[in-house]
Amino acid sequence: MTTSSATDIDQVISALKGGLTSVPADTAVQVIDSFEQQVRGLGATEIADNLVKLKGLLTSGSGSPQDISQTLSQLGSQTSASASGADSGLQSKLQELGQLLSSAGQSLA
Repeated sequence: MTTSSATDIDQVISALKGGLTSVPADTAVQVIDSFEQQVRGLGATEIADNLVKLKGLLTSGSGSPQDISQTLSQLGSQTSASASGADSGLQSKLQELGQLLSSAGQSLA
């Protein structure tokens, strides 16, 4: 990952630390789009597919809290698991992001 990737991860972490409801919907969609493109470019198609699913749940208006919770939890697990294969400078960021995504998912359950 590049320095811009690390910056993007920091932005996602910062947004999640503020709580799910603190992020405006249009900002959330932009962050999801950017993150999805990056992880797809790295070959992490499972994470990218779940990001597309999350965006769909958020933008359709028909996503239940349970569906969103499950998707966030899956993203958290996948992101944490991907940390071990990442550059050493990003491993802790990905671990933190994974934990925040999992916590966000649990908060909706």
